[in-house]
Amino acid sequence: MKSLAFILLLILHSKTFSQSVPSFLIASSSILSTLNSKDSIVYYQCHVEEATQQLSTASGQTFTSSPQKYSITEKFVIVKDSVGYKARYYISSLTLLPNRKFSGLKIREKPYWNFKKEKEQMLNDKDLKTLVALENKSREATEYDFTISKYTSNQLIIKKRKNFKQLVIDGNYVLSKLLFH
Repeated sequence: MKSLAFILLLILHSKTFSQSVPSFLIASSSILSTLNSKDSIVYYQCHVEEATQQLSTASGQTFTSSPQKYSITEKFVIVKDSVGYKARYYISSLTLLPNRKFSGLKIREKPYWNFKKEKEQMLNDKDLKTLVALENKSREATEYDFTISKYTSNQLIIKKRKNFKQLVIDGNYVLSKLLFH
């Protein structure tokens, strides 16, 4: 009877463990593969979006601008723990285009970026595969790419302590839309 209870406990524990830990092997070429328990990696993504701006005055008047391009900067902190991978999602209020300061984030994040935490969630296998694919399919940025402009409108900085990559993403892949759907 004790052995039956032990086997049942072992099966339940293995199901819980298999749901939280990725069921695939993360490629050694990915910076995600270097994470140990309690380690984290920061992903900064800046992409260009077209939007209208709406202003309201104290007297109640509302003004709407014509469509303009803005740079949207998002931050994702990926933490590995014994349960799996957790993502914390932040967004910045800095929307300048061209954004010449984005590449400075790989050196040190500055307070004027005003990152505000929006969400937090556990990542599943599909999310982790998305992160690895985005890292592998993007190209390394050159010095001409560092500014976020209409020519290099989607970039990603992946940073783990002093180890970092700045990548240019071909296509309209936005992590917040892919991970927090």
